[in-house]
Amino acid sequence: MGQTADNKPSIANVAALAGVSTATVSRVLSGHRRKNDDISRRVRAAAEKLNYSANFAASALRSDRSRTMGLILCGVPTGMAGSILDMLSRRLTEQGRYLLVISARDDQQREAAIRSMAARQVEGIIVVPSPDDDPDGMPADLPSGLPIVQVGGRPLSYHTSWVGMDQAASMRLIIAHLAEQNAHAVAYLSRELDTSAATELFTTFSTLTNTLGMTPQPDWVQFGPCSMRRGYDAVMTMLTEGNDHPDAIICGDDSLALGALMACSQLGFQVPDQVKVAAFVDSPACLISSPTLTAVKTPIESIVQEVLRLVDAKGQSILPSHVALPPALECRESTWSPRIGSSDMTLPGTFA
Repeated sequence: MGQTADNKPSIANVAALAGVSTATVSRVLSGHRRKNDDISRRVRAAAEKLNYSANFAASALRSDRSRTMGLILCGVPTGMAGSILDMLSRRLTEQGRYLLVISARDDQQREAAIRSMAARQVEGIIVVPSPDDDPDGMPADLPSGLPIVQVGGRPLSYHTSWVGMDQAASMRLIIAHLAEQNAHAVAYLSRELDTSAATELFTTFSTLTNTLGMTPQPDWVQFGPCSMRRGYDAVMTMLTEGNDHPDAIICGDDSLALGALMACSQLGFQVPDQVKVAAFVDSPACLISSPTLTAVKTPIESIVQEVLRLVDAKGQSILPSHVALPPALECRESTWSPRIGSSDMTLPGTFA
């Protein structure tokens, strides 16, 4: 069976080498056949050996499907947004689909991006708000049946689906872990309370610390931007002024926690023996700090999987979904110290 006239391998060549039908080749390379079994591996190996690349754009024209997903990143890109972009790109590439990415700095740009993607007939739109700002509103003139899924933040609309991390559960994980490590006086360096996520975290913190008798002094709970400088300055003040000092500090993100560690080091406070430090939003910086930082890990892979499920399920339900996924706590050196006792020597690790 020969190649095409321009000497390029055809789908028939791939099918013959893999020992399957051309229809099977098409399903595997287009992503319609999701099984990663021997047949799929043979097809991909044959395509790679023959240097065969399917023309999905032409296929989309014939089938009236764009095979393109839209991703809108709002505000200043964050580590979580980058992780979602990376994971989503890899998943769609495996399925022979495309990703159209637009960055939007405000609500006006976000609405324009949504309309632009709808005009390009994308199969679905994923909106990732900035952690420092809740988005407001959704265009009312969008095509019916266009699935829109928001990742985190305050829901844009009751007509769109939402996927994110359970913020209250993440605070419960940290508080429970600190209590297990004998922390009694807990400080909290929060983001500004201008987003639903920050408000939910603070409400859960207040409820749990009151319930467990870990109520902080008023000046130990502070709100502001996330930066190493703020974390450093706040902890320097907490540990040098007054007679009482916190024995644990929860930080709104990794930059605040890194600043807190710097202040503890400069003042000679031992972490975690004298002060324990934990952060929301795990990052590579948490792994290379000294000591390594305990942090909440966002379930990126589960979020992307659920987002794609909701987009691909369009037409199966007229009701949007709201899915809050459980977080995990990466317990590391900044909060963990071995204590005497047979059950207290467990090494740091991941807890959900």
